[in-house]
Amino acid sequence: MSKSEVKEERALSEEEESKEEALAEESPEEVSPEEEDEETEPPGEAEDEPDAEVYRDRWVRLAAEFDNYKKRTLRERDALIQSANEGLIRDLLPVVDSVGRAKTHSDGDTTSEAYQQGVRMIMEELPKILENRGLKEVQASGQTFDPNLHEALMQVHSDHEAGAVAEVVERGYSLGEKVLRHAKVVVSQGPAADVDKESK
Repeated sequence: MSKSEVKEERALSEEEESKEEALAEESPEEVSPEEEDEETEPPGEAEDEPDAEVYRDRWVRLAAEFDNYKKRTLRERDALIQSANEGLIRDLLPVVDSVGRAKTHSDGDTTSEAYQQGVRMIMEELPKILENRGLKEVQASGQTFDPNLHEALMQVHSDHEAGAVAEVVERGYSLGEKVLRHAKVVVSQGPAADVDKESK
């Protein structure tokens, strides 16, 4: 072989080697199936997620805390109700004393002036105590009939306009925004003369 032919052959072999190296760099390395399984295998459940026992323990703790909260709330509500009752009873004690004194001094005579005066004083004192506690009388006489506040017993002809309360049979009371007892009333149908005119 001549020197020129040898040089050409070396150049060709070097060129082929460089191509193979370039292909080897571009193509990804082959990974064995075992290695691939190891790479794609999700992390261990025991490491990242708590087991059922941990969840159960959390649930038991939350249930116990909620039970304690309910018991504490009930105790606080009962204590509040008892405290409110104590205050009302304490305010009513003077009225009870007044009734006792009136009964003692009457000696069975309920028509005496002293007895009647004692009853009047009690009836003045009691509404004031209840009013201080938030009790209010439902306004009814002459007012337009309101089924939320009044209970109609009957309808009559009167000097009041139709639909107005003509007479209060029994007073009604409210505590704050709540109606404790509706006022029992007689509702007006208007003057009888107006009814006669309409019929004619």
